[in-house]
Amino acid sequence: MFGRLDNGETFLVRDHRQTPHFFITQAAADNLEVGAVNARISNSQMKSMDGQSLVRLDVRIPADAPTVRDELHRQGIDTYEADVRFAVSYLIDRGIKGGVEITGKAQPGQGTHWQFENPELTPCHVIVPPKVLSFDIETHPANDELLAIACYGCGVDEVVVVDQHNRLMPDKAVRVSDEVAALRYFEDLVQKLDVDVLTGWNVIDFDLSFLARIAARHHFNLQLGRVPGGLRIRAAQGYFGSGNASLPGRIILDGIDLLRGAFVKMEDYSLDAVAHSVLGEGKTLGGEQRDKVAEILHTYTHELPRFTEYARTDARLALQIVEQLKLIDLALARSALTGMTPDLVAASIASFDFLYLSDLHKRKIAAPTVNTQQRSAGPQSGGAVYEPVVGIHKNVWVCDFKSLYPSIMRTFNIDPLAFAQGQHARDVIRTQDGTTFARGASILPSMLDNLFPKREQAKRAGDNIASQAIKILMNSFYGVLGTPACRFYNPAIANAITSQGRYLLGWSKQWFEQQGFKVLYGDTDSVFVASGITDAESAQAAAPQWVKQFNVDLTQHLQDTAGVESQLELEFEKLYTQLYLASVRGGSQGARKRYAGLRYGSDELEFVGMEVVRRDWTELAKQVQRNLFARLFASLPKSGQSHTQATAETAAEVSAYLKQEVAALRAGQFDDLLVYRKTLRKEVSRYTTSVPPHVQAV
Repeated sequence: MFGRLDNGETFLVRDHRQTPHFFITQAAADNLEVGAVNARISNSQMKSMDGQSLVRLDVRIPADAPTVRDELHRQGIDTYEADVRFAVSYLIDRGIKGGVEITGKAQPGQGTHWQFENPELTPCHVIVPPKVLSFDIETHPANDELLAIACYGCGVDEVVVVDQHNRLMPDKAVRVSDEVAALRYFEDLVQKLDVDVLTGWNVIDFDLSFLARIAARHHFNLQLGRVPGGLRIRAAQGYFGSGNASLPGRIILDGIDLLRGAFVKMEDYSLDAVAHSVLGEGKTLGGEQRDKVAEILHTYTHELPRFTEYARTDARLALQIVEQLKLIDLALARSALTGMTPDLVAASIASFDFLYLSDLHKRKIAAPTVNTQQRSAGPQSGGAVYEPVVGIHKNVWVCDFKSLYPSIMRTFNIDPLAFAQGQHARDVIRTQDGTTFARGASILPSMLDNLFPKREQAKRAGDNIASQAIKILMNSFYGVLGTPACRFYNPAIANAITSQGRYLLGWSKQWFEQQGFKVLYGDTDSVFVASGITDAESAQAAAPQWVKQFNVDLTQHLQDTAGVESQLELEFEKLYTQLYLASVRGGSQGARKRYAGLRYGSDELEFVGMEVVRRDWTELAKQVQRNLFARLFASLPKSGQSHTQATAETAAEVSAYLKQEVAALRAGQFDDLLVYRKTLRKEVSRYTTSVPPHVQAV
């Protein structure tokens, strides 16, 4: 275990005492022949989630565990936690997540300031700012040659340039004669700066992969870690996957992965586009040029100052983006919550695993091994959506349940352990679809009971990082329970959550209608209610009182019908002074998840599900739609004006506007707004089964 002490010094902990182990049932162990598996069997205090006694199997080294596990599975014997990684099991057993207190004797280390052998480790809340270095490489793609490595951070802003012509280097540039010298310079710089985090833009799939390829070509043993050990890169997996890289004692965090993992949405995730959006500046080369590569190679050969400035800027922008958005701070906060290392915090299943196993172990319970039996996703139901009332509506309340699915879990004790115990318990909570959960203390609701007030406290303190970290974690719980890759996967549990969500949305609609209101639309956790109040200010003021009464009535209803204490809370989110609910194309039915509204107290139009907010429409389409709705909402009947008069004026204005836009379009004035953007997920030649239009265009 590598880390940095709160005094700034680095450490390495080595522990030889932990033995790789997992569990099987006592009944299975009794039927095993002597010597049937290469493991030492001993008694344990652990039980399975359904109450069976378990025995412990210890193996010699971690690599032996899969062999023994697979042999047991071939014999039809279920195992428990035989897939939990050895190091993860070590941390779970000690409850260590992010921070640690070390009690033991320290010796001077090699590669770290200190080294501890077999110390005592206990969890500890500590914040130690990491030392972060951003780097970016420039290459000659045709010749697969390295041209430069730029570095920014830890007090450094420089670029090492591969140059065989002994040219005079610009300011903040260092010349080396060949690729190996550049690799060695970068290696020495990382070691000298004692870096904790290496970052950049697409740094794993491109920069590090390229450096590893160059090092292999020259038989150079590239050492970027704190202690000897090579760079390991795992290629991107799956449709949306990205690569993963590891070094001994350092963390590699890709800027793009940090951005996506924080659910920051961008039209374009290129460094130039994100830098313009976040920092208000972009790359120094390749702006309007058709051939960016040619421009970079030209400046490398003929304009070295421009080339080195370009390289240094790329490294600087990558770090300043993650600093401005506090993305590394968020990764560290999520790490302290989940136990995952900062480069793995987006792994929601692994994060849930760590937290849930930690609590199970406190109860002396072990969980089943993932894929003890092959599982495929069972049928799962979603949230309720009511057909919208098509048209333009005035002064509409939008109310939604605060963290609906986590609140349902808390209210109805929805939990894998409570589900297992509910199969034979007498006192149970029964959800709308008939699923039963044992009452009493359980793990997932208790976790959420702890996280909810922590998030509220963080929000009150203005700690947006902690608040967002908790929100991301809580919102992941429902998803992992419905994913076959999770060891706690159970369609019955996932469906119990959504069935309660549908019931609550239906109850909400009924409640508002009983009060004399008209519900215009409902979607999963939100209801759109026509206030019936003409004056916008009065409509805004009335909403909180109705929502307060709603929550009182819902609490009483759930106590009477299910015997549970409600943790659900409906909130008044906003008032739309004007709301347009769209119809499906070519029909009169309402279109779900498609509407536009003008929010009270704002001049900005809000769009959901329409072309304006879709990435695959042109900017011109978005611009025209914004302008049309601005005219529509502004033209509604004014005092003393009839609806017919207002409609006629609007029609004339819209007609004139569209004629003007069409004329400008045909004159070529909007050519720069007619760009379609679509993502290619694989090489063009690999689209064989189907060839979508955008691939045909390429």
